[in-house]
Amino acid sequence: EEEEESDDTDTATTTANNGDSTVPSYLPILSLCWVVALLSALDRVAMSVAILPLSTEYHLAETVKGQISSVFSLGYGVAIIPCGLLIASQSPKKVMASGVALWSLATIGTPIAASLILVDQMPSEDGVTFIAQNVAPLLLVRTIMGGAESVVLPAIQRIIAKWVPPSNKSFAIAGVYTGFQSGTVLAYLASPFIIDNLGLGWKGLFYLYGGIGAAWLVPWLIYARDAPDGDVVAKLLGEEEDEYCDVVLEEERDVTFLVNSMREDDASLLIERRDLASCMGEEEEEKEDDKNKNEALEEALSVLKAAPWSKLIKSPGVWAMTLAHAANNWGLYNSLSWTPTFYAEQYGLNVKESAFLSVLPSVAGAIGGIVAGSVADKIIVSLNSNLKENDTMDSVSISTNVRKTFQAIALFGPGLCLLTLSSHIPDQPLTAQALLTGTVGLQAFNAAGYGAATQEKAGEKWSGLLYSITSLPGVMFGSLGVYVTGQILDATSQDWSIVWGLTGCINILGALAFVWLYDSKKEFD
Repeated sequence: EEEEESDDTDTATTTANNGDSTVPSYLPILSLCWVVALLSALDRVAMSVAILPLSTEYHLAETVKGQISSVFSLGYGVAIIPCGLLIASQSPKKVMASGVALWSLATIGTPIAASLILVDQMPSEDGVTFIAQNVAPLLLVRTIMGGAESVVLPAIQRIIAKWVPPSNKSFAIAGVYTGFQSGTVLAYLASPFIIDNLGLGWKGLFYLYGGIGAAWLVPWLIYARDAPDGDVVAKLLGEEEDEYCDVVLEEERDVTFLVNSMREDDASLLIERRDLASCMGEEEEEKEDDKNKNEALEEALSVLKAAPWSKLIKSPGVWAMTLAHAANNWGLYNSLSWTPTFYAEQYGLNVKESAFLSVLPSVAGAIGGIVAGSVADKIIVSLNSNLKENDTMDSVSISTNVRKTFQAIALFGPGLCLLTLSSHIPDQPLTAQALLTGTVGLQAFNAAGYGAATQEKAGEKWSGLLYSITSLPGVMFGSLGVYVTGQILDATSQDWSIVWGLTGCINILGALAFVWLYDSKKEFD
């Protein structure tokens, strides 16, 4: 009996260290995915810290700083859908390795490209005006970096789909995605220390982070695989295997979906088929793999062609999600790109102090999203369980009201915080930090607003496409926001009250649009 129980346990886990400990066999690959998520956030946010000494050295105007910060998101937005479709036909392991290698090279190349900037001195009424020329190489490097980082989410999604059993996927995704929040916080905490102590100033920051990315490639290339072996798949599925295979082989063998991670700003589209690996013989599995690789892009285009584009464009709910996402991104991207600069220019703080004050809002954002999602789910379940036959409210109305409430909090709340900040910039930086912490923390409530609305508006077949088409305009609008902020600061001699006031108004307009237009009725099955 004891021997039988041991065999059952082994179907869900593999034994490491000669039986001393048992761990899920997918833990190593997920650990590597967590690290790459951390690295992607670390390398992205590092520029918001490094831009302070970089702009001082090369006398960069606010407009140029806005260009440098915005082109990363521009590159990301342009490449995200092609990268998702590429992963449908190519090895996720190889695509991820190529992306990390390219953005690590771009990270290392950032100070090299910056060294090509030429600074001209022009006489002016105030003495001498410095004008930075030849910024294009730096902008190109940052654009390439953003495009290369767009492989991360679709590659992680594909790997989790192949490695993790259905019952553990939600936990696995949530765990891996904590790498993004950890990387953001680490960038703010570690970057000033590295700039001060590595001996190479701000340039050393990019050399080090790029080198870490290159070092990550070694274990990834050695240990990572696109999917586990057939016998490992059977172990991962464990007791779910028979039921799973019945569903796959009998009901959904020929069904193709375009899916999306549903994470903030992921506009990628991936081909999703049911995993047939553990349900076939070895020869049949090889044939199916060849077919998948040969036909993936063709199927993706076919699914896109068959999409209900007219209904999507005309749907008020789709417009509500798109406008709310765009309003959110205008504020989010400005927060990531400009907050350290705000503290430095408004309060005369150094790099370390400015970066440290930017940590708490990021932590509040991570907590806010978890709290909002959990509370919203409980409210919906509770209200639905109490429904009676003669109630005027139905489950769709309940979901609609909950989504509107949480999205209103996610945009009205930050809007009020930013308008308060705009009306009178506080004399103390800690007061400004409190308002910006409230902004980012409340902003994260969109996880229970437009972030969850996709699953209600569309069935499995179209939910990924719906999230993508409502995300991509938000990515572009957020990039525009970062650029416009630089223009405003230059035109107003660094008047931050206009920046925060404009962002607050955009948030409120986004909230009004969502509350007015959205309903949870499913439209796309």
